[in-house]
Amino acid sequence: MEPEKTYQYLEELAEQLGISIRYDDFSDPEVPATSGLCKVRGRRFYIMDRSKGLSEKISLLSQCLCRMDLDDVYVLPAIRELLDAARTATHAD
Repeated sequence: MEPEKTYQYLEELAEQLGISIRYDDFSDPEVPATSGLCKVRGRRFYIMDRSKGLSEKISLLSQCLCRMDLDDVYVLPAIRELLDAARTATHAD
């Protein structure tokens, strides 16, 4: 699957799970920040560093989504494999 399509499916999956993706610039060296999931007033947001490359965005979002309960959600087999690999890598660390 093309990386652009993969990322698009990950974004759509996040939305299905009630996670809004926001893009921000984390290049300010005085304010160290990283991409990640947060909750604000009961809503979940994934804040993504817009300067990251596509492959890193895929990896970051996969690491987040692999922790979610996906039992009742249809996920394309290629995306499920990606999330399973992310889950395995996360547990290996």
